[in-house]
Amino acid sequence: MTGKAVTWTRETQWRQGHVLSVNAVKALGLVHPAGLESTCVVVVSHDCDLAIDDMRLEPGVEVIVGCLLREANGNFSWAKSPRTLHIEVTRDDAAVFIELVATSKCLVLKKDLAAFVPDDAWSISGQALSTLRSWLAVRYNRVAFPDSFVDRLTDSKVKSGLAKLIEPIHKNLSAVYFDVDNGQELDRSDGSAYELKIVLVYPPGEDLEETADEIDKLVAKVEGLFAKRHYDKDAGQWNGVQLKSCMAISEDDLPVRRAKLLNEWRYEHMTLKDGGNE
Repeated sequence: MTGKAVTWTRETQWRQGHVLSVNAVKALGLVHPAGLESTCVVVVSHDCDLAIDDMRLEPGVEVIVGCLLREANGNFSWAKSPRTLHIEVTRDDAAVFIELVATSKCLVLKKDLAAFVPDDAWSISGQALSTLRSWLAVRYNRVAFPDSFVDRLTDSKVKSGLAKLIEPIHKNLSAVYFDVDNGQELDRSDGSAYELKIVLVYPPGEDLEETADEIDKLVAKVEGLFAKRHYDKDAGQWNGVQLKSCMAISEDDLPVRRAKLLNEWRYEHMTLKDGGNE
């Protein structure tokens, strides 16, 4: 459709995850710097908010001006980074990747978007939409670990070391969870070691056994990294951070109750740029 005047109603076709057509993108001035052909503007407002036709309550629709990618970066998949998301979608029945950046979110007035319908050339699967929703929530619901804890991992090179270990297999790792001091805020200003438990979660798939073996190998490497950097063999004690356990588990086998007690250690914590060289 063109930009003729249309009233927004509760029967709107628009849903979270829908993509704007080329005509809508041009009419609303939402072209990505990469160019019109690479532009993918995704609706991120919740369906319940889209259904509200009282413009005093919900006058706008939140969208993110994204773009097509040649290939995805695993560090930005599975909502690992709160700032950037790479997800696989379908365009004209072909699988493609798009990049969404949190700071590229903007508001489109419903009265302006009402003249257009979603572009049915694009499709986002249920799994990809679930990842999108998780990513949207992450920006406002992520954990800030104690500064001294992060400093100790940075100074010991464990922070950068984790990134290097994870990078080669990031596609087979959906999340890294940290349990620091059993979730308690303890004063470690006396230099006593933080107690850390790590859970490496991998997605179920066709090659589940192969993926599990790969993550098990990662567990051993992580344990070796912490032992090398934080365990004093001569003194027989941990310094700074004590790794109590490191385990691998499939998403299918991670109980919801357990997941609620864990905090995700995200890409922003693991970036190689922060830790220098080994």
